[in-house]
Amino acid sequence: MYFPFLRGKQFELIALRELVSLPLDSTKISPIVEPLKKNLNTIATAAKALKTLEVKVQLIVNPQYGDLKNKTEDLLNFITSQKASFGTDNLIPTFLIENSADFRLFYSFKTNPSYSGYPFSLIHQKQIPEVDQIVEYMTKGEVVANIIYVNQILALRRKFRGITSSLLADPFNRQLRNSDYLDNEDEFFSNDYLYYSEEGYAGFSDYLTIGSDFVEGGRLPYAVAIHLTYLDSGSGDIRIHHFLSDTNHDDSDTAGKFYEALIKLIKFIDNHKTPETLAIAKFKEYYESQAYPGLGVIKKLSIMHHIELMQSVMK
Repeated sequence: MYFPFLRGKQFELIALRELVSLPLDSTKISPIVEPLKKNLNTIATAAKALKTLEVKVQLIVNPQYGDLKNKTEDLLNFITSQKASFGTDNLIPTFLIENSADFRLFYSFKTNPSYSGYPFSLIHQKQIPEVDQIVEYMTKGEVVANIIYVNQILALRRKFRGITSSLLADPFNRQLRNSDYLDNEDEFFSNDYLYYSEEGYAGFSDYLTIGSDFVEGGRLPYAVAIHLTYLDSGSGDIRIHHFLSDTNHDDSDTAGKFYEALIKLIKFIDNHKTPETLAIAKFKEYYESQAYPGLGVIKKLSIMHHIELMQSVMK
């Protein structure tokens, strides 16, 4: 199983909705969503669309950022109300475990009669003192996913003997400025999909072509970058190519800079005979029409392409 880790930004949620037409395979893909905005309508819409395919959404109920930080009960109420009102039962309460406060939230959930027998997922970012107590509350039938950040993988796997776990990594090599990607235009990204099963994991997760760093908005970039993952047919590795604009001396003409980067992307996929995903088809449309869709759409297409790629390479 692949768990793409998304934050609940508009274009990330639109990416999930548009991938329904692929269609997404519920036996291979289960997105993690960390909600950021108080208005949860976009998450509700995405969850309903994914429900048609029985795709589970691991919805983080103790987000680290945004309007819903410290609003766990509100998010749990949202999950139960979506199920009761619309039959949207594919939203799985998911707890980030980084400190003792996170454990207390999980403990409150597990000991609340209202949630007795309710399925849940855990994402362990650090090993905390209460880890043995967490194990006690992990009834097999209730745990949908038990995901461990790669830095903690060895220590926590020993704690979770007998409990099927998945791994979370952040292979995206984020740069301070887009222009810095010129130093590493083509990089290794990941090969977790090749080895996770034989290494005893139930699945794997990453932060796609976004990275784990939380970035809220920002000014217009001097350089436009399009990040595209692809399969290296020789090694079987997933690599990432960064397509950069050329005229990067100021923040003017973002549309022109996008087209400069897009020309390079189109040439690359033609030379490498890259299979056409939904996102690549859209990039080709923008190339033919010379239209500029906006930075949010570029990010959305990069996300869509990576998820479709991962689904296509998984057995």
